[in-house]
Amino acid sequence: MRVFAVLIVMGACVIAASCQKSGPTIDVEQSKKLAGELRDNKLYRGAIDEYRALLDRADMENAQRGNICYLIGRIYFEDLRDYENAAAYYVRAKEYDPNGSYLDEASRNLVACLEKMGHMVDAKRELSAAANVNSQPRAAGDVAVAKIGGESIWLSDVEKQIQSLPAEVQKQLLSPEAKRDFVRQYVGMELMYRAAKREGYDRDPEIQQRQEQLVKSLLVQKYVVDKVMPEVKIDTADVRNFYLAKKEERYNGVPYDSVKAQVFLDYQNEKAESAFSEYVNRLAAGEQVEFLDQNIR
Repeated sequence: MRVFAVLIVMGACVIAASCQKSGPTIDVEQSKKLAGELRDNKLYRGAIDEYRALLDRADMENAQRGNICYLIGRIYFEDLRDYENAAAYYVRAKEYDPNGSYLDEASRNLVACLEKMGHMVDAKRELSAAANVNSQPRAAGDVAVAKIGGESIWLSDVEKQIQSLPAEVQKQLLSPEAKRDFVRQYVGMELMYRAAKREGYDRDPEIQQRQEQLVKSLLVQKYVVDKVMPEVKIDTADVRNFYLAKKEERYNGVPYDSVKAQVFLDYQNEKAESAFSEYVNRLAAGEQVEFLDQNIR
């Protein structure tokens, strides 16, 4: 009987230890979920209180504390516009976990807080620290053409931007003087971009929607180039037959040699549109697409 009792006690101790070990993790997640729901319902002070209660626990690891401080900082920054408290919690978050996944955002928001508080020297220091952390080794021969705080703006980045412009514009940027002017415009845009990100403009719903539409358009264009355009076969005889069929209607009887380039483009566009429609129809058949025209009024 005594042995049985001892076993029961030992078993109870093991279970208690197990619960003690796993319990806090569950409680932390439940508390974080509750805090998130409070924030979603605009009960910001209640959410902060819930997070702070977690920080009072002795069993919290530094990475967890850093994450919670970051979440509190976001509420102060985004919802309450209390930049002093937001800055304090962002500093705590970075100190508790210097490698946290939120580090970039916390650093940007900390700079924005310091700027709004008028602490421009501190904001510049934080910007320089972030630049040192994020600086990447450059290719051999690359040179810095400007600096923002302690971060270099590299010639290769500027040249990539120039190469993305229309050919006519690129021709205007060949001289050193024109390039110097372009660098100043480039830096100005970069400053505005960084200021906008620090203030959370990248989280604006309208910006996010337009960004999604732009990405969708670019993906479709790339997909068409890779998948559809290879199916477009151009035959010289077909181009001439295309011209003859539309000579009067589209080209007003102008001789073929005079409009050959335009005829080729028109023929290519028509073939591409046809190939696009056929490809879409194949995709639609595989996805079981159904048009509900009766609902369109």
